[in-house]
Amino acid sequence: MKLQRLKHSPSIFAHLIAIALCLIILTWIMKLWCADLKIPFCYVGDAMLFNALAKGIIDNGWCLHNPYLGMPIGHDMYDFPLSQPIDFMLIRLISIFAHDYAMTVNLYFLITFPLTTLTTMLVFRHFKVSFAASILGSLLFSFMPYHFLRGVAHLNLSAYYMIPPMVMVILWVFVEPSLLFRDKDIDKNRLLNKKFAISALICLLMSFTFIYYPFFSCFLLLIAGMSSCISHRNKYPLLNSFILISIILVGVLANMSPTLIYQHENGKNLQVLDRIPAESEIFGLKIIQLIKPVDGHRIASLAKLSDSYSRTAPLVNENNMASLGLIGSIGFLILISWAFYRISDKLKYNIHDILDYLCVLNLSSVLLATIGGLGTIFAYMIFPKIRCYNRISIFIAFFSLFAIVLILSVFALRFERSKKSIIVSSIIMCIVLPVGIIDQTTVLFMPPYDSLKEEYMSDKFFVNCIEAIMPNNAMIFQLPYVPFPEYPPINNMIEFSHLRGYLHSNNLRWSYGAMKGRSGDDWQRAVAGMSMENMLKTLSQTGFQGIYIDCYGFEDGGANMISALKQNLKVEPLISDNGRLYFFDMTEFNKKIRASYSEIDAIPITFNSGCYGTEDWSGIPTCWMHSDGTLAAFSPRNLTANISLNALSFYRNRTLEVYSGDNLVARVNVPTSFSNVSAPVTLEEGLNILRLHVPEGCDKPNEIQELNSADNRCLSVAIQNISLGEWKPYQLNYRQGFYDIESWSGTCSIY
Repeated sequence: MKLQRLKHSPSIFAHLIAIALCLIILTWIMKLWCADLKIPFCYVGDAMLFNALAKGIIDNGWCLHNPYLGMPIGHDMYDFPLSQPIDFMLIRLISIFAHDYAMTVNLYFLITFPLTTLTTMLVFRHFKVSFAASILGSLLFSFMPYHFLRGVAHLNLSAYYMIPPMVMVILWVFVEPSLLFRDKDIDKNRLLNKKFAISALICLLMSFTFIYYPFFSCFLLLIAGMSSCISHRNKYPLLNSFILISIILVGVLANMSPTLIYQHENGKNLQVLDRIPAESEIFGLKIIQLIKPVDGHRIASLAKLSDSYSRTAPLVNENNMASLGLIGSIGFLILISWAFYRISDKLKYNIHDILDYLCVLNLSSVLLATIGGLGTIFAYMIFPKIRCYNRISIFIAFFSLFAIVLILSVFALRFERSKKSIIVSSIIMCIVLPVGIIDQTTVLFMPPYDSLKEEYMSDKFFVNCIEAIMPNNAMIFQLPYVPFPEYPPINNMIEFSHLRGYLHSNNLRWSYGAMKGRSGDDWQRAVAGMSMENMLKTLSQTGFQGIYIDCYGFEDGGANMISALKQNLKVEPLISDNGRLYFFDMTEFNKKIRASYSEIDAIPITFNSGCYGTEDWSGIPTCWMHSDGTLAAFSPRNLTANISLNALSFYRNRTLEVYSGDNLVARVNVPTSFSNVSAPVTLEEGLNILRLHVPEGCDKPNEIQELNSADNRCLSVAIQNISLGEWKPYQLNYRQGFYDIESWSGTCSIY
C-alpha cells in the first residue's frame, strides 16, 4: 500500500502543480484582485441570455420555463434548446453556495479553466507524455484565445473541458480494434472490456454538452473508425465508432426530448433556429484565422497585422475567434506537414505514431469546417441547422498542442537516464510556457471592471426603484418590442438588452422573452403596433401595471414615445442614472380604464397570426386573412362572451368557421360585402387563442384574370371591428302554432 502511494505521488503532485499554475495565470490575465464577483464579467449581448438562464435556474430550479419573463403567458425555452445539461447542473450546484446569479456565472466561467487543465493533463499522461510536457500542454490548451473570446457570452462553448477525454476515446478507436469486442484469438465470447465502459461514459457526458461538440465528436469518431478499419483490415473499429456515435445520439435525443414533446403538442416553430445552408459558408473556418495572431496582440506589429486582416477580409465574423496562438500554430503546421511525410505509411501504434492519428483528425477537421468544405455539403444536402463549423477550431487546437507535447516528450526521453532530464524539461517549460501564454492572451481579456460596475449598479438602482412602487408580481411591458431570441440590434440596442430588468428584480414579471413564432410573441407584436391610446387600453385591460422603455432602441432616443406616454398617462417617469431607461407607472391610468368599461368590454382582442397586417379602409382598421388565422383574447377569469366581427370575402362567397379551443362555435356564409359574424366563445383565465378557418382556402389575386392585380398575397376574407361583448341567449316569443313548453331531460323544448 505504501509503495502504491509513492508510485502515484509524482502524478498527483504534477496535477496539483498544473492546477496551481492555472489559477495563478488566470488571476494574472484577468487581474481578479480587481474583480467584484457579484458584478458579471460580461453584461451585454449573448452574455445577458446566459445570465438570465442562470438566474432562471436559481429562481425556478431549471431554465426551460420562467414565469417572470414573456408576460402575459410566461417564457419557454423549448423551441430554443441549448441542450447542455452538464453545464446547467454545475451552475445549479454552484448557485447553492453563491446564491447570486452573477457570482454563479462568474465562478463557473473561472472553474472551466482548472477543469480543462485537469482533463487535458489526465489525457496527456494516459498517453505517456512526460510530466513537464503535460503541464505545458494542458495550460496552453486552457488559455487558448478561444476560451476568453467565447467567454461568458458563449459559456456553452468556452466550457470545453470534455474535449480532451473525447479525443482520448477517438484515439482508442484508432489504436484498439478490440475496444468493444475482444479479438477472436483472445476471447471468443467478445465481452465488453473496461476501456469501452469508460468510452461509453465519456460519450454520454459529451452528449450532455452543447450540440456542436457532440456533432464534431461523432464526425471524428466516424473518421477514426473508417481509418482504423482500413489500416487494421478489421471491421471492429468501424463497429466501435458506430456504437459510440449511437451513445452520443441517444444522449442528445434524451436532452432534446422536452423540446420534441413540446413541439409535438404545440406544433413546430419555424421562426426559431431558422437556418439556411449558405450560413455554413458564412460561419465556416478559415485556415489563416487559425495561424494569424490574436486580435489585440501584446506586440504592436502583430496586433496591427491581425487588425488589418479582420477589417478588410471578407466573411470575418465569429470565426475570428479561432486563433491557435504561436505554439498551437506550430503544432498545426507540423500536423499538416506530417501528412505528406507519412502519406504512404501504415498506421502503427506507439507514442510516435499517435502523430499519425492526430494528423488524420486534424486534416479531417479542416476539410469539414473550411469554407466550401464537407460541412457545407452536409448543410445543403442533409441538415442546415449546424452552421458554425469554425467552432471545431478548439478540437484543432487540442490536436496541435498534442503534437507539440509529443515532440517535446520524445525529446525529453533522450535524457531519460540522465540526471539532467528534469532540469532540461523544466527549462523548456519555463521558456515555452510564458511565451505561449503571453502570445495567446491580451490585455483585452481582462473585463472592464469599473465601467461594468457603474452600468450594472445604475440598472440595479433603477429596477429597485421600480420594485419599491410596484406590487409583487406586477407585469411590466417593455418597449421597443423585440422578438426573442436571435434578433439584430435595434438602433443602438443590442440583442437581449431587455433582460436587464429581470436580472435585477425579484418579484416583477416582464414582457420580454416570449418565444417568437408563438402566441405570446404574436400578441406582444400586435399590441406594440397599436396606436398609443389602444396600446395603453389593451395593456391596462390585460393587467400590466407599468411600461419600461430602453431609449437605445429608438431612432430619436425615445423622445416621441416618452412624450406620448406622459401625455396619455399623466405621470412623470422614473429615469435611470445614465438616462437610458425610463419607467411609467400605470396605476392611476388603470383605475380610470377599469371604471370606464365592464368586465367583458375590458377584454382586449387582437389578431394573433394569419393576417397581412392592418390596412386603413375609410378610417376603419381592416386585416386580410389567410385561410387560417388566430385571435388572442386575455381574460381576467373564466367566462363566456360573444365575439363579434365584420367579414368580407374576396371575390366569391366563402364559409368562415369560428373555433373556441377545439370547439366549432359558428359556421357562417361570408358574401362579397361586409356581414356580421357573431358567436359565443368560452374564455379561460389568461391568454385565449380563438381560431378562424376558411375551408375553401384562399386565392392569389394575380391568378384571377378578371382582377388583373399584381398583388400576389393569398387572401380569403377581410376582417374588421373585432370585439367581445356580454353573451346572452337568444330570447324567442312563441305567440301561436306551438303546444305548451315541455321538459325533456331538464331541457326546455316545444312543438
